[in-house]
Amino acid sequence: MPVRRLASVALIGLAIVLSACGGSSATPGSGQVSLPPGSPSVEFAESAKLAATLPDSVGGKSLQKGSLNVLQLYSTGNSAANILTLFIAGLGVSPSQVGVAAAVDDQGMIQIIAAQFTGVASSAIQAQAETVAKGVDPNVTLANTTIGGKSVTTATYPNSHTGPVISYITGDTLYLVQSSDPALAEDALKQLP
Repeated sequence: MPVRRLASVALIGLAIVLSACGGSSATPGSGQVSLPPGSPSVEFAESAKLAATLPDSVGGKSLQKGSLNVLQLYSTGNSAANILTLFIAGLGVSPSQVGVAAAVDDQGMIQIIAAQFTGVASSAIQAQAETVAKGVDPNVTLANTTIGGKSVTTATYPNSHTGPVISYITGDTLYLVQSSDPALAEDALKQLP
């Protein structure tokens, strides 16, 4: 799959998950996100490795996977970049330390996003995930539970018809899984590292 298509898949997946929780209103202002000064314009090789950690299929549904250079995401002006900006700023990392990948099915039944924050502790990522979830909607209900054998946090947003956003953190990597079908979410989590 060409690089542009892979980037597109990752952006679509990130936008789907984040739009379900009101991603476009998560940051103040409505301007585009600009490339941080001094940022290198090189491909973040770890993003491709990150995409390889995502399942090829979930519950019998084939997934389309993609990865992108975070700097590409910044330069698109996509509203999904605003959520990523919150993570980057809150964790005190540079965009060059972040890899992003996504897997989605063609019917929108499940979306999986992976974001690797190189060198950041799991506890810091967890705290930032909760901060961002509350920033998106202060009425979010957060719960710690186990799904698919993984310790996860679910973020259930009022009036969401696409199911909770499930965050699973391992090492310096955050996985976000969302599906209105709990069996698909469980199967996805079972397959993650």
